[in-house]
Amino acid sequence: MKHKFQKIVLSIVILSLMGCSTTNNFSDLSKRFDDMKKMETLLFNQMPLPKDARISPDKSLILGEGDNWVGRIELSSSMEPLEASAFFTSEYPKQDWTLISSTKAKLSILVFTNNTRTLTLEISEGGPLAAKSMVVMTVAPKVQKQFTPPDTKK
Repeated sequence: MKHKFQKIVLSIVILSLMGCSTTNNFSDLSKRFDDMKKMETLLFNQMPLPKDARISPDKSLILGEGDNWVGRIELSSSMEPLEASAFFTSEYPKQDWTLISSTKAKLSILVFTNNTRTLTLEISEGGPLAAKSMVVMTVAPKVQKQFTPPDTKK
């Protein structure tokens, strides 16, 4: 009888621990889903993405919200890197972004500005088991005027 009681207690403890683990995993999954929805809403309202783009919420960080958010978003696409560069180069000017610099190489870098922000896109090849291209978007406030210290060598 004592042996049977120990098995029942052990089973209850294991089930309780599994229940806690499932709750935490569900909570983490729910938070990641909410983070991804927030990122998609911010992007789709301001910055078009390739149709199949997948955002990596665990490799992304957004500070702020609305039209004033800044941060870094990593995403993947089934487009080849040159196709992705062409997509961003043609679509972003339609959203009032001005292309100010473009480097196309193994790691392509596109730099856009609008009235208040600067956007840098880093586009590279995906891995052998990953998407065809990886894109890192970095959005920061645009520097309006830089302070130049006075010349003191006179």
